[in-house]
Amino acid sequence: MWEISDYRFAETPPDAVRMLREGPGRGVYLAGGTDLLLYPPHCDFVVDISRCGIDSIARTPDGDLFIGAATTLQNVASNPLVADFAGGQLSRVAAHCGNRPVRTTATIGGNLCNALPSADLAPILLALDATCFITDEDSQESLPLGEFFLAPRKTVLEDRLLVGLALPAESAERRCASWKLTRSAEDIALVQVAVSVLITEGVIRTVRIALGAVAPVPLRSRLAEEALVDFDMKVEKPETLLRLIADAAAIAAGEAEPIDDHRAGAEYRRDMVRVMTGRLLRRVLGVEASASEGENS
Repeated sequence: MWEISDYRFAETPPDAVRMLREGPGRGVYLAGGTDLLLYPPHCDFVVDISRCGIDSIARTPDGDLFIGAATTLQNVASNPLVADFAGGQLSRVAAHCGNRPVRTTATIGGNLCNALPSADLAPILLALDATCFITDEDSQESLPLGEFFLAPRKTVLEDRLLVGLALPAESAERRCASWKLTRSAEDIALVQVAVSVLITEGVIRTVRIALGAVAPVPLRSRLAEEALVDFDMKVEKPETLLRLIADAAAIAAGEAEPIDDHRAGAEYRRDMVRVMTGRLLRRVLGVEASASEGENS
């Protein structure tokens, strides 16, 4: 149960940071509050950022897609700009985050700032090369989402504020797919995998493979990505590509660091990373598994 002495409304992001720092005691930022209310932190006051103007979605002049941190998951799921970006995969992932009442309250920033290994949106955002924009009282910093997470429930923010994320225009042309393995529709993920590829003139130019719920933080499987980059689909045989996909899937499983818990065992999770990665890569690359591979994946 919360025992707070003050509830403050910030009008701008720098104002929110100032309010959090001025004390007295410990404060927390609040937007949707779905996770904060479920797991109340020890704090003395709250800084409400819902009036800070960081809840919009827009394309920048350079073609990047910018999503404000206080944007609700329902808005991410239904916004036409998101639906038109990279085949709408981010939109579909957001549409399957909890139930509709949760999605109309929870925010994309909160989903990331809680820094849970199973954060629903983290893998697809990593696969699309999302950049975080972080504000201080008098400055702003940007960094890749992959550098945002430090440990379970710990990010680089400290007392700063995440104001939004940008997806680069180049990512809009990628083929994307993702998969969240759960015990039930509204349960947290056992395993998450998201992939994106950019193919130019038959050559695989960019590969992203992102994992969630199988390591202390969401992460990219960079070694697995390298296994497929520069493959020429016009020259090489489909069988060769299938072998490389199987290799990449095995590498991704090896890069995972799953744990045993009451939901699933570590080895099961690791094997599901291999299976899910292989299937998603075959889907976005448009190749079919052989009969023998199909039995194993």
